[in-house]
Amino acid sequence: MKELVIGNLIAKVPVIQGGMGIGVSRSSLASAVSNAGGIGIISGVNIGYDEDDFENNTLEANLRALKKHLKIAKEKSNNGII
Repeated sequence: MKELVIGNLIAKVPVIQGGMGIGVSRSSLASAVSNAGGIGIISGVNIGYDEDDFENNTLEANLRALKKHLKIAKEKSNNGII
């Protein structure tokens, strides 16, 4: 298969993970896809559902969780595309 080139990013495997919300497409899956040569996606749809304050502070919980999972995915992906 041919590499996928998007701007200055090159995915060795032309696969873009589909974004699946509410806890499916988070740091673990995105970094695994990235490490396999594809493009890992983190879904922002209620990503903070398991944060302690999600029910009362949904926006802040989602923003905090998104930042956390982006950081974790980048650390685990060995400079892959997230």
